[in-house]
Amino acid sequence: MATITTFISGTQEHLDLSGRAIGMCNTLNFATTNVAASDVVQAIKIPANALVTRVSVIVRTAEGGTCTATVGDGTDADGWDVSSNFNAAANTVTVSTVGTDALAVGKFYASADTIDFTMSNAAATGKVTIVAEYSMVDR
Repeated sequence: MATITTFISGTQEHLDLSGRAIGMCNTLNFATTNVAASDVVQAIKIPANALVTRVSVIVRTAEGGTCTATVGDGTDADGWDVSSNFNAAANTVTVSTVGTDALAVGKFYASADTIDFTMSNAAATGKVTIVAEYSMVDR
C-alpha cells in the first residue's frame, strides 16, 4: 500500500460560495497517475481550523471496471463515505449519508489534514472530482 500525494502537489481550485463557505475541488485523472488497490490517495488539503460540512465525489469518466474507494481522512479512512463507486456513470455524484457515514454531519479539523481515497481496486482510466465545503473557524 502506497500513499499517493501526486494529486495534491499542485494548485487546487478554491470556490467562493458567497463569502460564507469555501469550496475546494480537485480533479483526479487516474489515466495520468495510476493507483493500485489499497493505495491511499490524498485528494484535498484541509487547513487547520476548518469546519468541513460536506465532501462530494463526482465521477467524470467511469473507470471501466470494478473500482470503489472509501473517502476519509488521516483519522477515519471511511468517515466521509464508506463506498464511492468510481465506475458509476459520468456525472454521478455521491455524498455522505447520515446514519451510514460517521462524518456526514461534519468535522472540525484543529490541525491541517487531507481528505483521502483508500482504493479498493486499481484505477488506470477513470477521472473523478472531489469537492470539500468548509468554513474557517476563528483561531
